[in-house]
Amino acid sequence: MRISFIPSVGAFAATTMASPVFAHPGHEGGSFSAGLTHPVTGLDHLVMLIAFGMLTACLSVSWRGKVTLMLAALATLLLGLSAGKVFGGFGGVELAIGASLFVVSGAIWQSFNRSKPLLNLAVGLSVGLMFFHGYAHGVESTGSVLPFAGGMLTAAAGLMVLGLQFGRALSSPWLSVGVASASALILLP
Repeated sequence: MRISFIPSVGAFAATTMASPVFAHPGHEGGSFSAGLTHPVTGLDHLVMLIAFGMLTACLSVSWRGKVTLMLAALATLLLGLSAGKVFGGFGGVELAIGASLFVVSGAIWQSFNRSKPLLNLAVGLSVGLMFFHGYAHGVESTGSVLPFAGGMLTAAAGLMVLGLQFGRALSSPWLSVGVASASALILLP
């Protein structure tokens, strides 16, 4: 029996035993510059966004499909930001953010295997879990969230494009191991 979703074992162990991500220490108001810098300085966001770009590079879809996936991820991030602002916090946000790092890693690994249903599930979960990256910021935002959202979406798009370039240059299932390793380093106490 061949295991094609190898990072899942490490992902489960790390997300159930790890401390919270703690990458959301609040922001300087709702400024565009705070939104622009956070995806670069929040290591969980940096890894997730670059890894998502690598995932899109590894998928056998057209450029239109790759752009559509990135736009869907950005829309999900924005939806999470809005929901966090409206509904406030709950205890599972950090766990979902940590899990998202390993889900995207598994999706990268799966993009090189033949199981399309499993790949579609992993990609869909990666897009969906982007919601929690935005949600955490909506909860902590002060004042208007619009300038912060504009900066965050700009930086997020740039990081995804950077990941896309890495993924094109280094197209290999072993990218997933690098993503999982970086994620474990972020999440371990």
